[in-house]
Amino acid sequence: MRKTVRLAAVALATGLSSTAWALPWNIDMADSASVKAYEQAMAVLPDGVMSQSNLLTPISYRRNWTLTGPDVNNLTAEMVLGEAFDMKDAAHIAKGAVLYNTYCVPCHGDGVNLGPVGQPGRYPAVAVLAGDAGRLNKVSDGWVYLTVRNGSLSTLMPGYSFALSDGEIWSLISFLRSETVLKGTTYVPPVTAPAATTGGTP
Repeated sequence: MRKTVRLAAVALATGLSSTAWALPWNIDMADSASVKAYEQAMAVLPDGVMSQSNLLTPISYRRNWTLTGPDVNNLTAEMVLGEAFDMKDAAHIAKGAVLYNTYCVPCHGDGVNLGPVGQPGRYPAVAVLAGDAGRLNKVSDGWVYLTVRNGSLSTLMPGYSFALSDGEIWSLISFLRSETVLKGTTYVPPVTAPAATTGGTP
């Protein structure tokens, strides 16, 4: 009889108290600090950070430039990569096509018709890349490289250095300039007027 009473008392006590079933871990679950997803702003990547294709041979630092700097239009793949890079190489163009379809199509579509993200009512002012009204034929390779790497001046387009290595970005530019799919993307530098001369004829 006593055993039955004890069991009944234990069952009653534990049945009425959720704490008895949950101790000791419920204290940590209830009182620990928690942060909901996207409750805090994501940290910005340090300057010079680039995605790397091989973690066994990491590159400790990559020089960065700014879109408003004087060297933008003079940047080449060789300057950035430190080695020869053939912009017309079929392998680079093919790799760039894959990267374009992965990272660029959602916003820029086929270059003329914007993708789903750039449709009316969504993100405004997504750039048209190809054709007569496209932006690519008006900006240098260096401008395209830095825009992809660091993001646009308007900050509408984010930087993709977290996902693309320098070599991948230049492969993407190879595809953009190849005009195999996107037409009217060849950059034509503006013609500068010759400097005025002073003085008479010799």
